[in-house]
Amino acid sequence: MRLPIRLAWRYAWTRRNRSLTHLISGISMFVIAAVTAAMIAILSAFNGIESVVTELFGTLDAPMAIVPTKGAVVPDSVGIWVMENFGPESANPSVQSAAPVIEDEAVVAWGNAQPHVITVLGFDSTLLHAAPIESTLRSETWRPEFAEGAPCVTLGLGVRNLLGVGSLDAEKGLPALQFRAPIRGKKLTRFKERAFHSESAYACDVFSVNAEIDRKYTLAPLDLARALFKRSESVTRFELGLMPAINEALVAQQIQSALEAKGEPWRVRTRAEKNALITQTNRAEKWATFVILSFILVVAAFNVMASLTMLLLEKRQDIEVLNAMGLTGWRLEQVFAWQGVMINAVGGLAGAAIGIALVQGQQHFGWVKLQGSVIPSYPVELMPSDVLGTLGVVVLIGGIGSGWMVRNLVRRFGAV
Repeated sequence: MRLPIRLAWRYAWTRRNRSLTHLISGISMFVIAAVTAAMIAILSAFNGIESVVTELFGTLDAPMAIVPTKGAVVPDSVGIWVMENFGPESANPSVQSAAPVIEDEAVVAWGNAQPHVITVLGFDSTLLHAAPIESTLRSETWRPEFAEGAPCVTLGLGVRNLLGVGSLDAEKGLPALQFRAPIRGKKLTRFKERAFHSESAYACDVFSVNAEIDRKYTLAPLDLARALFKRSESVTRFELGLMPAINEALVAQQIQSALEAKGEPWRVRTRAEKNALITQTNRAEKWATFVILSFILVVAAFNVMASLTMLLLEKRQDIEVLNAMGLTGWRLEQVFAWQGVMINAVGGLAGAAIGIALVQGQQHFGWVKLQGSVIPSYPVELMPSDVLGTLGVVVLIGGIGSGWMVRNLVRRFGAV
């Protein structure tokens, strides 16, 4: 006659445990809970860093762009083609706008200050609908012209500090800047000063994204950039603003396929590709940390095994009784293996709850502050896949370890 597992479970746990088994089990649960909470919190921190980096480095551009594969420019006709085939009035409405952008290096000088090499980013108002540029401006309003049609530029905070430009107050007089860009085909050694083309503009505003971008860029109207770099019928890229609720990867693939079918030397570059190095590095660090913390879970699993070992030693007489009552083989192993599974499951669920609470608290209250940063508190972002993956590792390691330990100990006792 076989003894039901439910009755065997009751019999095995009727006697009061007077040893250190409960204490070790509690410590094992605590260790597993602590490691689980730490894994969820750390993985969420990596997610937050990736989101912030993507947001900061994507402030001045749209979700995707069309860039040249050969040469340095894209003709204006490409933007017209995109809107005709993928614009709101086309048969495949997925692109809301195609903003022409010119990005190139130039020398800027103000008064007697030392000239500096900066990057001029020229665009028109179309880009404002695809990228949150105005949110970075001190005035929060893009102004391409000053009085009487004089062009205005917006200096990065770092560029402004390098030039030593003071207050940008129109009533007190805006500083007039001189931009110089090399003329293609003219060598500096031969033409000297005539190798450069100059344009003047007023510094009307300041923007700030992060230290790297602030020291590099100056925002300018597209007409000024065309005149400065002599690109009347071409740009360096087209920034594409997408329709709401559009799959970026699918749209990028469709546009790329259409370009390849035409045989054009252009390609679609997504924002993820632009920041690929930063994103891949962050993800590599994230999963390396996940593996390291998983090894700590293995150490915690040994505590569970120690608890099960002490339990089986203390319940040796009960095992003999259960064996005599007909409970043998894997059914007897299952009775005691469930404690190891429960220790891991309870510890994992408790740790997941703590980790989720910590992440949610950081998101809402910002407990960990970042002094002198563009963001007030440390960024975190909770992803369900991280929680499920962590719990999966906890249950997998704990279940395999507990089952292996119980199987070997029960066989050593001669119960099988």
